[in-house]
Parts: sequence; structure tokens; C-alpha cells
Amino acid sequence: MMTIESHPGVPLIKHLREVSKNCLNIAKKSKTDFDLDKEVKEKLLYICGFYHDLGKATSFFQKYLRNPDGEHNSLKNHSLPSAVFVFYVAQKYLKSRGFGADYVFLLSTICLIVVRRHHGNLGNFISEVGIDNFKEDLETQFKSIDAKAIQSIIQEGNKHLDNSIDWIDFINWFEEGEFSKATRFELIEFYKLNFQKKWENSKKSETYYLFLWMFGTLLFSDKSDVILEGGLPKIKQVALNYLTKYRHDKGFNKTSSKINNLKNKAYYSVLKTLERSFRPSQHFYSITLPTGLGKTLTSLGASLKLKELAELTDGKIIIAIPFTSIIDQNYEVYQEVFNDPENTLLLKHHHLAEPKYKESEDVVRESEESQYLIETWQSSVVVTTFVQLIECLITNNKTKLLKFSSLSNSVIILDEVQQIPHSLWEVIRQSFFSIAEHLNCYIILMSATQPLIFRPQEEIIELVENYQNYFSFFNRTKLINKTKESISFENFTETIANYAINNPNKDILIILNTKKITLETYRTISVSFDGEKNELFYLTTLITPFERKKVIQKIKSKNKSKRQIIVSTQLVEAGVDISVDTVFRALAPLDSIIQATGRANRYDEKEGVSEVYLYKIEELEKVTSFIYGADLIKKTENVLKEFENIQENEYLLLIQKYFEQVKDLSIYSENRFLKSLLALNFEETGNFQLIENTKSESIFIGLNKEAKAVWRKFIQIKENFALNPFEKKKQFSEIKAKFYDFVININIPFDAQDIGLPIEPKFGFYFIDVDNQSKPIYNCNSDFSLNKEGYIYEEIDILTF
Repeated sequence: MMTIESHPGVPLIKHLREVSKNCLNIAKKSKTDFDLDKEVKEKLLYICGFYHDLGKATSFFQKYLRNPDGEHNSLKNHSLPSAVFVFYVAQKYLKSRGFGADYVFLLSTICLIVVRRHHGNLGNFISEVGIDNFKEDLETQFKSIDAKAIQSIIQEGNKHLDNSIDWIDFINWFEEGEFSKATRFELIEFYKLNFQKKWENSKKSETYYLFLWMFGTLLFSDKSDVILEGGLPKIKQVALNYLTKYRHDKGFNKTSSKINNLKNKAYYSVLKTLERSFRPSQHFYSITLPTGLGKTLTSLGASLKLKELAELTDGKIIIAIPFTSIIDQNYEVYQEVFNDPENTLLLKHHHLAEPKYKESEDVVRESEESQYLIETWQSSVVVTTFVQLIECLITNNKTKLLKFSSLSNSVIILDEVQQIPHSLWEVIRQSFFSIAEHLNCYIILMSATQPLIFRPQEEIIELVENYQNYFSFFNRTKLINKTKESISFENFTETIANYAINNPNKDILIILNTKKITLETYRTISVSFDGEKNELFYLTTLITPFERKKVIQKIKSKNKSKRQIIVSTQLVEAGVDISVDTVFRALAPLDSIIQATGRANRYDEKEGVSEVYLYKIEELEKVTSFIYGADLIKKTENVLKEFENIQENEYLLLIQKYFEQVKDLSIYSENRFLKSLLALNFEETGNFQLIENTKSESIFIGLNKEAKAVWRKFIQIKENFALNPFEKKKQFSEIKAKFYDFVININIPFDAQDIGLPIEPKFGFYFIDVDNQSKPIYNCNSDFSLNKEGYIYEEIDILTF
């Protein structure tokens, strides 16, 4: 008898054993609570894992394996026949356990859909059960399977499940139309009459996340067996003693400056509050501290303490940060804390992170395994983006859900949580409630401007005792509100110029809301101030990331003989660690304004109180409402109208008033993703994006020798027809981070098809060689002696929008 294979040279039974073993390992380690006995969850996952590829036993699939380049039709497909058999086994098992009709149908159907879609994305619950169009094909597929060979596989499953499944009985059941009978009427009774009309939202959400957990577990278990020749790495565990030693070695506990004493007070306050207030059912905590008080290490300490108190032995710490620039900064700190560890202890995951998984001092996994281990978060501490975390909670996408099972028993830190758009608060709130309760996650929200996603004291506990006192300590800045009347752009730049002339020793930061107005301001200001006594800097996404890093580095290593004037968009508010004497800020939402104040006198190192001037610029009013939303701007003006001069110790009151109003907006925002989640409409949740995509085109700037070498390598990869798409992707991943250091993205005008450059793109990117421009498109000087003005192709206004 010919051996039935799952992959070339791999017996099907071997693959099924490994996948079901992986499923069981996850089920046993996860302290999940889906209102099901632990044994039931284990058995259901075993059924999915052990039978997920049973359809590969058809003669059609085996023929395809032996000759993949030959002619084949849809009868070689294996997921649906596997899924129907899984439904049959799950139903038998659940009935034997005495489950009621609703739960037998629901849980059997979850198993069906999870297996049916394990090579694709989840479809809507109500449309995934129907197989009438495939009934004839399924009968042909089932008949082509060697009954004796398949029964020997089933017997192994029977031993584990203490069941007596027989292949011939299954065939008879299917041919007599029992599957249709068991699903068609139950679907109406369960979904339309009970689930939609009678179930509470919390129970619906629990069902959604049970789907994701089982789907993610099967995906991870299956792919791990196929991809990881070296098996899963042994994850190193972390404890609070790492941070305790680091703080001791750095001398953080010694009495020093007032600000360092405050950092220590906050750190120990958080640990003591946790010890006093922790209980297993309390899953949400917040850390609210002003800029400069060590939130990075304090939150790490809190997460390590939580891990200990909640006995999350095998759980991860997942640190989610909105911007990659902050990730890279904080990751360096974590590397110091954990003594430059391997990736089994500390891992960085974002779209530009290096795709190399260092398992030990001498072992780096090969490219495909490295990428897989990084993307599935195989580490004790994972530092990642909001996008990576939140988009795996609200999705149907198999790639995003590969890491979903890694969330179980984890402590999740959301840094700068105010960056989450208010329109998504309600769906994200429901998502976090669900993973907290059902995946046993503990969540820390961290910010200087804490939004009201969760109700303070009722749903979330503040860990910093008397946190208001920390805000009253500082008197670094004051906000001067000039927004009661609008000012023209001309008068605005004139005001700044006069201020700069009258205060020749003060470093100035100007933050505006569009790239176009930022460039105009830079050009206007630069005319008035020479380079002998002044250093002028321009920062927007219209200059390459490579240049932005150089500019920020130059700002931070200040030439003390020269005053600095920095003109920037709001990008300077996130993860750019600079400190100036004075800030001029165009009107924006209040949380952005408060972020801007954190760029002045950041370390309390300036003489006196730094001024932060806020202006409403006439030419920017319409576009500001478009960028940020008219509602948020209106709420900001409502809060600010009572104030003219606002001291730093009043910022907390200001931001609390603002977020109270924003909370109302979030409740009444259209929550289509929340509705879809509660209806098990997975295809709709698959459209969820934390950051909405805009129509744009990419330009690669051949800025220097390094950039041009990376571009040539990119072209070589794309034009190498000997490589298949996966090999091209693999090779590109090795240069990806460097490649995107020289890329800028330009929004396409609403009424246009492209950005209108006088050249053609190549493989999705326009290429500009700065040394050979027939028309002046990109202005740069490579030694950085002068600052860039960035993209200057004057014929296209939108490029500097």
C-alpha cells in the first residue's frame, strides 16, 4: 500500500501527529476561559489539528503531490473535505459530552470553519456552513480515499478522543444528506433566533475571540511543523530581578536630583500599588506620568511584577508603541536591561526590523525560519507597533492571526495610548475586554495624557499613587493661547521672526500641520537669519528617513555657538528627543499640543519657564480640520477658550476636560467594525485598519553611494527571473530596512491617477538620482552642512501638502 503523504516525502500521519501535538501544547499552557472545560478545549483543538489535512488522502491530492506541474482540477483541494469530517467528529464528541443543541452546532461549526479556512482567511459565519455547491465534488473526493488506510489514521484519533469514529459510517452519514440537515436548520435557529437576538454582546464577543484563538492556534501549529526544521526555540523567562540589578548598577536608587528622586518615587509607587491592589480578576491598569519621569522603565517594572503576581510563568510581555522611531529608542534601553540578550528573551517586530532571529550566541535561524519566529513573537519580551498588536485582534487575516495564540497569558503595555483614534475606542475597548477575560491578558495603558477608553477606578486602576502631584511638581513650560482670533500666515511668520530677533540666544521649534506650509515657513524664516549665528533645520516626511536621522542627530549634538531654529511637521512630537527654549505650534488637537510642550525645557535644564505659543493660522484652518477632524479641533477650542496663559501644572486638568468631551465623540462614532465583530462577520473585520491608507506613490532617492547600491540590489532582485516570488521577498527582506531609509511617500491628489512626475516608476518606485536631475526634483546636499528643503518639484502642489 502506497504511503499517504502530506508534503513530498512526509507521511500524512506524521504531520497530523505533530500539528495535533502543537495544538495540545498551546491548549495546555494557555489559561484561556471561553466558558468551556479545559479538557473540552483541548479535545476540540486536537480534533482540528489531527484531522485538519485528512482531505489530503484523496487520490487527487496524492496525484498532485507526485506531479505538481501536471493538469489538475479543484478535486485536489483538501481543506473542505477535511473540514466536513472535522465537523462530524466534533459533533459526535460534543454530543457524547452532553452539550445542548446550540453549543453542539456552534462549536462543531467553529471547528469546521477553522479547518476549512486554514489556508485562507476567515469568512462570515453565516456563509461558511453551506456546501451544497460542493456536495458532488465532496462525494467524489471521499470515494477516492482508501478506506482501510484512512481508518488506520482515524483509529489513532479514536484512542486519544476515547471515541469510535468509523470512516464508512461517516460516508453513509454524508451521502444521506445528514450534514445539510445538521447545519441548514440549526443555522437559522442558532444564529438568527438565538445568537443575534438573545445573546449579550459580551457573549458574542467571546465567540468571536474563541474563533480567532482556535484559528490562530491551528495556523501556528500547522506552519510551525512545515517551516521549523529546528523546531520551536526554548523561550527564556524574565523576572523583575533583571531590572532591579540594572537600576542598582546605574545608581538609580541613590539620592540625586529632584527629578531623579521623583522617578524613583513613581517607580516604587507603581510596584507597591500593584502588590496592594492586584487580584486575578483585575486586568486593566494605567500609568499616568508627565514627560521625563521614566515611564519606559517604570512600565517594564510593572509588567514584570504583574507577570509574577498573576503567575504567568510562560506568558510574554508585549510592549506596543505607536511609532517605529520610539520602538528603536526604547529597544536599546531594554537591551541594556536584559544585557544584550538573544531573541528568545527580547524581540523587536515592525515592518523594518532586521529579519534575523538569534536563538543563542552561535545560532541564527535561516531566513524563512527567522521571519516566521519574529512574526509569531517567539520571545519572552516583544517590542512591537500598535498596528501589529491591534490589527491581530480585529481581523480575519491568516497572516496576522499566526501570532494570536501568543497573546495568551501575556502582559500588554500600550505606550502613548492617546494615539489610538477616538473613532476606534469602542471596538478596541471591546477587544481588550475580551482578550483580558478569555485569554488571561493583563493590560497597562501608559501616557502623560490618558484617554478615557476605560472608566477610571471602575474598569482600570491607576498605579501611580496621587499621580496629580507629579504634574504639579513641574514648572518647565507654559502654554500661551493665541487662538481666540485667527492670524494670517504672513503675520505668523513675522511674529516668529521678531521673536527670534529679540531673543537671539533662544532655540526655537515651529510645528505646523502640513508639509507645504512647513516648507514655506522654512523658506521664509531662512531668508531672515544667516548661518553664522543660526542653525536652521527642516523636518518633514518630504526628506528621507536617512536625512531625518542625520538632522535630528545634528540638533541633539548642538553647536553651542549657534542658536537653533527648527521648522517641522507634527512628526517631531513623537519619539524625537529634543529640547528647545520656545515652541510655536499651529492649532491641533489638545493631546498633540501637550505633546508639543514636551519638546520645550524637556529636562528642566533651561533658565526660567519655556513658552509654548499656540496660534490659529487662517490659511490652515480648513486643512487642519481635514487632517485631524473638525470635531477634535472644536473640542480643543472649547477647552482652551477659558484660558490665556496655562502653566504646566494645569495641563492635566486641561487634558482631562478634553478627553471627557472626546469620550462622547467615541461613543457616538459609527462602530461598523464593532457591529461586524459582534455579528461574526469576519470579512468586514478583515477590512479594519488602525491607520487608514491614503493613495500615495513612493520615490526612492538616490542620495549617496549607499542609496544607489541598495537601489541596484533591489533592481537585481526584481529582474532575476530565476527567483520565484518567495525567494525575491526573502532577498528583499535582507535589504528592506536600508532600502526604506531612502524612500519618501507622496499623496496622490484626489482628482489624479498619479503624482505627476516627469518620469516612469520602476517596480512601484520612482527613482531620483540626486546627482543627475534633468529637472530639479529633490534638493539635497550630502554633507549635511546645510539642511535639506526636501522635495521641491514646484509643478506639483500636492507634493508639499
